[in-house]
Amino acid sequence: MAQQFTWDHTVDFVNDLKQAEQAFADQGLTASYGGKHVGHGTENSLAYFGDNYLEFLTLYSREEALAETPQRGQIFHDAGELLPEFEGFYRPALHVHGIEAAADRLRSKGVELGEIVPGNRTTANGEEIRWQLLWLLGDDHGLRYPFVIDWDADEATQLERYENSGLLHRHPLGEVSTRRAIFEVPDPAGVSAHWSDLFDLERTHGTNDEGLEYYDLAVGGGRDWRFVKGDYNGITELQYTVPAGKSFDVTIGKARYRSVTD
Repeated sequence: MAQQFTWDHTVDFVNDLKQAEQAFADQGLTASYGGKHVGHGTENSLAYFGDNYLEFLTLYSREEALAETPQRGQIFHDAGELLPEFEGFYRPALHVHGIEAAADRLRSKGVELGEIVPGNRTTANGEEIRWQLLWLLGDDHGLRYPFVIDWDADEATQLERYENSGLLHRHPLGEVSTRRAIFEVPDPAGVSAHWSDLFDLERTHGTNDEGLEYYDLAVGGGRDWRFVKGDYNGITELQYTVPAGKSFDVTIGKARYRSVTD
């Protein structure tokens, strides 16, 4: 049976898109302006790592963003509340095939949900892309839940779309792939067990070379969400694999991006 929830992308709140793009460029990475979410008060830049991507998100209108409700536009409303004071990872998105079934599962687990919200855009080559979003309301002991997206396409089709749109193979550093997200939380055992149950993700336990205990959730594509003990209560770092002999390490606000060898 195919995995129902897989890691699609991660949102990073920033105050200046061009500064974020330049910080990546200085390390041999490419993030390019995506566009405005017209009427919602935000705009973005995007960096693609195969079928997993990063979204830098900032405000162009706080008034428009705050007019959104958490039930329909949680990300916009939160941007209006959190920026400019908070610059850092906001929350990740999980890709599903069949968002209604995903919503039924999450409701059965006792999670409060917003509405299923449709979206669409037309690519430069004239293809219409449709998606649906689902917001998980509240939090898990202060940790923001992921949100859910259904692209109405499987991973292979989505990757082909990125390829045809010229979004891949753009990093001067070479082929860069997302490996894991590091979540620093007060109770890594409890949170990882809860999210494993919510999203039906395989969970493993280990200790790294420094003796730090961790819990990993397998989120598809050979990628992991790693939960370690700490007070931050959110994502602190995204890790990537890079070509042999290459490396990078960049921090933007509270968000760290770096290459790893495992």
